[in-house]
Amino acid sequence: MAIPQSIFEEMRAVCATAWRRGLLSGFNGNISVRMDSACCVTRGGAAKGDLRPVDVAAVDIATGALLEGSTPSSELSMHLEIYRVREDALAVAHTHPRHLLALELRVPQEKFLDLPLFEADMLRKRLGFAPALPPGTRELALAVARAAETREAVWMSRHGLTCRAADLRTALALSEELDHLAAVQLLAENR
Repeated sequence: MAIPQSIFEEMRAVCATAWRRGLLSGFNGNISVRMDSACCVTRGGAAKGDLRPVDVAAVDIATGALLEGSTPSSELSMHLEIYRVREDALAVAHTHPRHLLALELRVPQEKFLDLPLFEADMLRKRLGFAPALPPGTRELALAVARAAETREAVWMSRHGLTCRAADLRTALALSEELDHLAAVQLLAENR
């Protein structure tokens, strides 16, 4: 199975945008795009700000078998579980938004995005939560998938954010919106 150049270019552009906006740094985070019964996913250890064709793998969604490319991200099982429970999910972006990470250090989850803003009310309804579980584990993958059944975004305690959408740009935009509101909350608490 050949990874289409158009999908690689979309993944590269989204990773570069996420890196420029501080939603990914260095080697952290990962993204994927569904292609029928397979998905293209970033490989483990790929520098997302400068993604190369060798940094993408194709994997069968049902079995997890590698179809093309190098070793997928250690978070592959999370992507696969989301695709399995949400057939309408065509893209998944797992980011490490710095403002959300900082917010978790300051307030309990029930206070996340607890702001008197219309956007906060709307976005908080789209956010689910997964407990603090080690990255790359099956337990984390299943917890995120359970939350993703009813929410488009899932905060993984002490880890990061995963957003599912119809395309990568929308998944990244949701991550950015949530991180922006976290920054507003941090600023409001510092006044």
